[in-house]
Amino acid sequence: MGLLAWLGLKQGGSFPNLDALLKELRAALPDDEAVVLRYIATVIVLLGKVACVDGRFSSKEDELLRELLTHVDGLAPSGVDAVFNALQGKLPALQEGEVDRCYRELKALCNARERVEVVRLLIRLAAADGAPTPAERAEITSIAEELGVPLAEIEPDLSGQVGGGPTSAPTAPDEQRDPGGDTRG
Repeated sequence: MGLLAWLGLKQGGSFPNLDALLKELRAALPDDEAVVLRYIATVIVLLGKVACVDGRFSSKEDELLRELLTHVDGLAPSGVDAVFNALQGKLPALQEGEVDRCYRELKALCNARERVEVVRLLIRLAAADGAPTPAERAEITSIAEELGVPLAEIEPDLSGQVGGGPTSAPTAPDEQRDPGGDTRG
């Protein structure tokens, strides 16, 4: 993969599933910068991985994920549906390189505090339908390690009721916020 493709400036077959999700996001949010779309796609993919890791996508997880998508500024209900459907269709086919790219993107785009908020959001999604399953706990632990987030400081025991998470989707990284106060995420 070339540097332009890694930066998201050149489309090409290296990441077919992420590219499909980004295509839906570009259609739903045509005025947003590519970096903001990549951030949103990355968070959505990680949320989807946690939701699907236990072999099911529960109605409560579905409901919370759709609610979080409605917090993305400018994403109309039809866009929420399109992104959600693209996510569900592509998650099982995600390649290891695509997931690795998601980790690299978040580490490059977000500071440590913002990555903690993403992990808290993952914990919240896992707890949407009750206590996180062992598979969900393992997936969150793995993601937190990849992102350099000290999970023990956020949620020492993922087996009980998870709390302290954000009430909405995390905002876009500090560097990507519009000076007029518009936050995307």
